[in-house]
This record gives sequence, C-alpha cells and structure tokens, in this order.
Amino acid sequence: MRLLDLTATPHSSGNRIDLAWRTPEPDRLTGVRVVRRRDTHPTSPSDGKLVAEGLGLTAVTDTGLHGETVYYYTLFPFDGDPGAYEADPGNRISAMALSRYGLAQQMYDLLPALYHRYDAEHGYLRRFLDLPGSELDRLYSLTTSLLSSKDLRRVDGVLLPLLAQWIGWPTDRSAPVATQRNEVRQAAHLYRTIGTIAALDATVARVSTWTGRTKEFTHNVARTNQPERLNLWSLRRDGAGQWLEPALTSVNFVYDGRPAAVREPDGSLLIIYHTYRRRGWDLWAKRLRDGQWEASAPVVDRNGLDQHPAVARQGARLWLFWEGYDPVHRLRYLSFSTREDDEWSPPQAFMDQETDRCRPAAVSDAAGGVWLFWLEQDAIRFNRHDGAEWELPEPGSLPAGHGLDDLFALMTDDRLWLFWTIRDTGAAEQTWSSVAYRSLALSTGDWSPVYDLPKSGHYHDRQPAARAIEGGVELFWSTTRYGGWSISHNTLTTGWGEAEQVGSSPATRRAPLPVDLGADGTLLLYRSNQSVERSSSVYAATRTLDHRYAGTTTVDTTAKAKLALGGSFADFQTYLYDNGRTNADHIADDTIGVYLTPPPAVDAHQAAETVARLRGALADFVPVTTRPVFIWME
Repeated sequence: MRLLDLTATPHSSGNRIDLAWRTPEPDRLTGVRVVRRRDTHPTSPSDGKLVAEGLGLTAVTDTGLHGETVYYYTLFPFDGDPGAYEADPGNRISAMALSRYGLAQQMYDLLPALYHRYDAEHGYLRRFLDLPGSELDRLYSLTTSLLSSKDLRRVDGVLLPLLAQWIGWPTDRSAPVATQRNEVRQAAHLYRTIGTIAALDATVARVSTWTGRTKEFTHNVARTNQPERLNLWSLRRDGAGQWLEPALTSVNFVYDGRPAAVREPDGSLLIIYHTYRRRGWDLWAKRLRDGQWEASAPVVDRNGLDQHPAVARQGARLWLFWEGYDPVHRLRYLSFSTREDDEWSPPQAFMDQETDRCRPAAVSDAAGGVWLFWLEQDAIRFNRHDGAEWELPEPGSLPAGHGLDDLFALMTDDRLWLFWTIRDTGAAEQTWSSVAYRSLALSTGDWSPVYDLPKSGHYHDRQPAARAIEGGVELFWSTTRYGGWSISHNTLTTGWGEAEQVGSSPATRRAPLPVDLGADGTLLLYRSNQSVERSSSVYAATRTLDHRYAGTTTVDTTAKAKLALGGSFADFQTYLYDNGRTNADHIADDTIGVYLTPPPAVDAHQAAETVARLRGALADFVPVTTRPVFIWME
C-alpha cells in the first residue's frame, strides 16, 4: 500500500520533525509503523529505531533529534493486530532536523533597556521577534549543515547525485542511499583501477546486482614456442595419510626438471631449484621453517645456463651439483659448489668440459661420504667423495639403456637406490617413457640387476623420486596413465603394491619430490601449470584466475578433465584466434569475458535488458581497445 501526501517537516522549534500522510482508503482502518535511520532509509520494520506504531495513525512527531542531521523514514502500513507489514518504495521520506539557536532572544538582548522596560508587562516585542528569529534559526541551521555537504557519512542523500556528478560518476537513483554513498566513496579507487578485473566485477555488481566474474582471453590464444610454465607447488599428506589442499610455493617457473631438497642442522628444509631470470637460467633457494616458506634467494646467479641441481650434506659441508651448458661446443657439463659457515664457494667445473655430462644426482651415506651420479652417453657414471677427495680415479659406470633421463638417488639404511627414465618403443613404433631402477647392497657392494617399474598399457612414466619407508621405499613419479600429466605413487617392500594417483587436477603435475616431515606427514613438491587465483588489493571480494602459465600444447584426447573445462571460466586451454566480433567469438587478445550468474527466475527479456545496461556501463571502465563479451554460467 502506498500512502498519499507523505510529508516530513522540520519544526521551527528545533530538534523535531513532523510527519503526516493520508491513507488511500479513509474508511479502512489501517495501521502504520514508522521507522527511522540516520544514514539510509530502513528496509524492514526492524531496520532502525521505532518512532511510532498504531492503527489509524496519520501524523507523527519525532522529537529529541540532533540538529543539522538528516533522518530517513520508512513507513510500513499494516492491517489487523498483529498484521503483515507492506513495503513500498513510495513510503520513504527524509528531512533534516533544525537546531534552535535562540537568535530571537539574542536580537532582543541587543535592544536598549528602554525597549525592555516598556515590553516587560505584555512581551509583545519579544513575541514579535520570534517571527524573524525562528526563520533566522532555520537559515542558520541550513547554512551550518553545508559544512558537512562533502562528508559522505552525513550529507543529505538528495545531494549525492550532485557529488557524483562532480567526479563523473553515474548515479543509480533507484539504489538505496547507503549504496549511493558507498559508490561515491569508492569511485576514486575504482577510477584508479579502470581496465582491471576488479573494476569490471564491481561495475557488474553495481549495475545488475548479479554475480559476475571477469576473464581475460589473451591467455587462451594459442601461440607457438610457448611451453607450459611450471610453477613450484606443494602438497602435504598428514599423519593420517590424507592429502590436503595444494598450495603455491613459488612462481619461479621452469619448463622441466625437479627441485632438490636437504634438511638443515636447525631443522629447516632447504630446497634448491633452477628458474629463468634476466640473465638466463639460475639456481635459487627457498627455505621451509616452522611450517612457513621464507622468501627465495639466488644461489648461482650469473650469465648462462645453470639447471637441474642436486644437493647432499657431508657433515658441516653442503654439496651442490648442477648442469651447465657450453654453447660454443654444444656440450653439457657438471659444476659444483660447497657451503660452509653459510658461505657458498665460487662455482667450479666437475671434471673436464670435453664430454657431455648431465642430470646429476647426489646422496650422502652413513659413513660420511657423498655419492654423485650423472648421465654420460648411454651409461650412469658415479664417484664417491670421502670428505677429502674423490675415491675413484676413473668414475664407475653402470650400463642403463638408451634415452636416459631424470636420474634420482636415495640412501636407505641398507641400500643405495637409483631410479631413472628410459625410452622404449611400443606398438606402431611409438616411443614411451618408463621408469627403471636398481640398488646397491651396502653390506656386500653388489649392484642388483636393472628392473622396470611395473606398468600396463602405453603411456609415459617419468621423473621418479623416492623416500625411505620401513622395509623399502615409496616411489613417486609423473605419468600420463590417468589422462594428462599427473603424479602417481607406489611402495616397494617385498614387492610392488598397487599404484595410486596423488590427487586429481586438470592441470599438469610433474617432477614430484617427496620429503619426510616425521610426525607431520609427507611434503610433496611438484611442478604445475595450474592457474593461480588472484585477489584484488582494492576489492577483496574480487577473485580471478591467472591462466598465464598454461602454455600451448598438443591436444591430449585422453585428458578428459581438461577437455571438460572447454568454454568455462576455469578453462585454461589454448585455441586458434577468433577473427569474428560477435558475442560468440571469445578467443582474442582484445576480448574479455564477463561470466554472469543471474538470480533464479530471470526470463530472456530481463536478461537482455541487463546485458544492454552492462554493455553501456562497462564502456566507461574498459580501454577503448577492449571488447567485452557476456557468457552465462550454469
């Protein structure tokens, strides 16, 4: 029910507002509940301070108010006792309470005493001065209220469109006063973020009240020579054997290769990895202390290519080996550095640089020695440092097959384990990667035969890494067995168990490295091109996915989870460029997608009107070279 002739009048006596209205049906006994607030109109019968409530009310006096303060009233009609309240936007009104400054008395006091003497008996003059005095009080209150005309907390709601106009902000007059205040307050911040996802999401929420998420399609455009950028992620398995949520550890990316890890004397975990920097591929370190990752720091920072680190501790000395590259002779070689007293020695070449050597793997034994393994031609070569010198004048050799890669060494109580990747030929002359291993019995010094990790079918198994468990080892490796690159693990005690996938994700997961955390479980480090969720520093509610790490790869028809994302907000796959300019053409550098989730029961006509309003509003918040398209989310 909409009330008629609704008025709110500040009383000249000050600190009081008089409200009056008519009901549309005078013969009908109608009740009214009057509620007020100081910042915006009440939205419900309980949203604010109750002024009056009763049947047959047509006027109310609100007293005890603060002068120069705007009060907002909403009237809720009802029938019966108790009755159902009816809300109508037309039953809203506001007014500013005046203050009584006593200007009539001040004028009277300024008159000569002669006037006071002759006016003392009847007071005609004093009452006459109340006429201009009350008006002067009103004018003084109105003038004083102008001091808060730029205070968004107190300014009259009817002036908000004027303030918005001064800064070029389009006002939605249908929005509540509190919403208009917040929009003007945030407009300056929003203008500073024009062209950003935060600004677009805020505009969608303001114009449509729908849920919207914004996506840049530039990262979905297929480009040549753009491999997957694999960031460093970590995944923890608790003491009960449950895998927790993965966490981004570092955006220092690689295209291939795993980190190396070693436990420090203070109990912290040091990991060393290679990543691309301004001068080439460098080695960086990151430390996990008391469950928190510290900032990354460079270890080997120089021109050239330094990759695939291996690390081992020998008492107070920490050995670091890695692979370098000689572009003149096109050979890979090994370098090393040691750390004592927190100081790294200058990089040195390991052996000569005339033979191609790569993929170092290092491990320490209980006797104080450090074993170093590397790949050289079609063999695994090795040597042991006893703390003073390398024991073998000519490094040992272990024939291991063709296409060697991904060497990993592990020391347990009684055996030294070696794992690596080999290439074998399957059906139709296709080449597949498999994992092979052998072990050295420390008590006898005898090497076991070379064994293959059990597998069934044609798929890739690569990048093995293991940790010691009671009576054997637990092996992790990357595989395409489940569609796309993922991580699998298995245990070897008296025999191999059943391989299991570690979590599931449509993104690539490669190069696992397990680290034993004792009672806290197991930490699994790995590399992934998983999209990273970003939040806005201006609008904390804004969340978007950063797909820049996806890369352009050949379509894998076995990656069902990845293919199922096609067209969705989370889709990180790359596609050929869309040359069209319709709403159905998404894949382009200049296109952003606004994914909308409308409320229930929105028909096609309402949706079209909303999109038309959004298209006009977004024009003020996107660069002129950017084209928005609108996509419905299920």
